[in-house]
Amino acid sequence: MYYKHDLGYQYPERCDAHMIEVKELRKTVFDEKYPYLRKDFAFKCLRSIYWLGLQTIGFLLVKVTHGLRVYGRESLKAYKEQLKGGAITISNHVFYFDLICVLCGIRPHLVYFPAWKENLNGSNRLWIRMSGGIPIPTNSIRSMIKFKQAMQEVFESKTWMHFYPEGSMWLFYPDIRPFKPAVFKYAVKYDRPIIPLTMSFRPRKGITKLFTKKPQVDLHVGEPLFYDKSLSPAEAAKDLQARAYHIMQVMNGIHPGDPNYRVDQAPDTYQKTM
Repeated sequence: MYYKHDLGYQYPERCDAHMIEVKELRKTVFDEKYPYLRKDFAFKCLRSIYWLGLQTIGFLLVKVTHGLRVYGRESLKAYKEQLKGGAITISNHVFYFDLICVLCGIRPHLVYFPAWKENLNGSNRLWIRMSGGIPIPTNSIRSMIKFKQAMQEVFESKTWMHFYPEGSMWLFYPDIRPFKPAVFKYAVKYDRPIIPLTMSFRPRKGITKLFTKKPQVDLHVGEPLFYDKSLSPAEAAKDLQARAYHIMQVMNGIHPGDPNYRVDQAPDTYQKTM
């Protein structure tokens, strides 16, 4: 369902700009000494407890607070063999805990994901770390090398990886913004299928309107996309990006010919729709 809210949010002019400001509660240095991928026993125990909490409480909470409905999850069963070696999931980024919706759609899989480093100094830092957040450093080449090594370890372990290819969160934005190309290069480099997931919205009805004006959420799980091995790596990544962008718009009810449907993914020419 395609639905535009009237909450009055002011979205940035540039499509990959951040809409929120994170209140810094600590000052972490994300340098080459930072443990981008924690593998210690204590962290593994905490992640196990976190996963148990998601399955018993977390998934129920997003269904109650956001009216979460999941569509298409059964389509992944047909690709069980192709997904044994790991997968990349991608989704639009539309509210603070939309990752819980994603995990509900792909359960029993946990993920790691590249995270905006400012969030790792804010109030949600523990939740982001437990969810698998790997902060993206920006201060030096050495720290970026360590980040890329952590990403490589995840891929080589066949663990699932999640990306927000739009690059930032826009609260309850109904359209799919242009994608960053890095995720599709990873898919080609590590030979991983991409599973598109989208979140669209529907208006609240009945008693639920008494609690909040924020729309309710529908999660759509698409069939895996595979890169074209007859193309060069660069062309295969571009082709995969184009197909993912098309299918995720269609999954959200935005079809070719519609005013908000796009093919061009250049961030400098994107015109926001709200």
